[in-house]
Amino acid sequence: MASEDGSAQLAPAIPIRGIRMKFAVLLGLVQAGEVSSRDIVETVFNLLVGGQFDLEMNFIIQEAESIVCMVELLDKCEGTCQAEVWSIFTAVLKKSVRNLQACTDVRLIQLVLERIDNTDSMIADLLVDMLGVLASYSITVKELKLFFSKLQGEKGQWPPHAVKLLSVLKSMAHRTGPDAFFTFPGKSAAAIALPPIAKWPYQNGFTFHTWLRMDPINNINVDKDKPYLYCFRTSKGLGYSAHFVAGCLIVTSLKSKGKGFQHC
Repeated sequence: MASEDGSAQLAPAIPIRGIRMKFAVLLGLVQAGEVSSRDIVETVFNLLVGGQFDLEMNFIIQEAESIVCMVELLDKCEGTCQAEVWSIFTAVLKKSVRNLQACTDVRLIQLVLERIDNTDSMIADLLVDMLGVLASYSITVKELKLFFSKLQGEKGQWPPHAVKLLSVLKSMAHRTGPDAFFTFPGKSAAAIALPPIAKWPYQNGFTFHTWLRMDPINNINVDKDKPYLYCFRTSKGLGYSAHFVAGCLIVTSLKSKGKGFQHC
């Protein structure tokens, strides 16, 4: 697909299987000089969210592996293009815990720290801002060791961007979430599955205490999301369940087909 300025653009909907293959095609266009910086930025974020990117409506990263592909692609892009992508990407991370978790899964902090020495001052500023966001969510021991290695000077000289990286230490101390948690992205099998329960109420069971945090898919259709807290139903749909709609928890009980009640 060609853009208005005549450059080629990769559409996420084209029949190419696998996120790595799609980024490989985009990389080929970049190396051939057949795609503009604007189209690179647009296509990268469309691939990340698996559709038409929108910072308010569609900003959830669908495949964590696409983040690695993005980093590898940016290695081949010009500085202005990198700056725009990292600036928008940091904003995307702040929109959803699921995006932060996806970055944690692929060790994005490590990928960035391995590259930061070779970036110019403008890109380094953007990367440090993003590292602060990621480090306030989660950072591994290995990543922390790598981080401190970037602060070790040689022959009385600071390493590149070491002073900038010091600001990330402040972010690490300002964690707002729990130390241990489950994350359920709303995809198939994203739940705690229990073995079949022969009868209800279950006498020899266990108690599970937890805080809940809702992470809407977008900022517009919050009232349309119906995430389930629990679901204890038979194959015929009878039983008990509870789901959220906006700020309400709706408990449903179906004892027979067509007979039951809901309570908010």
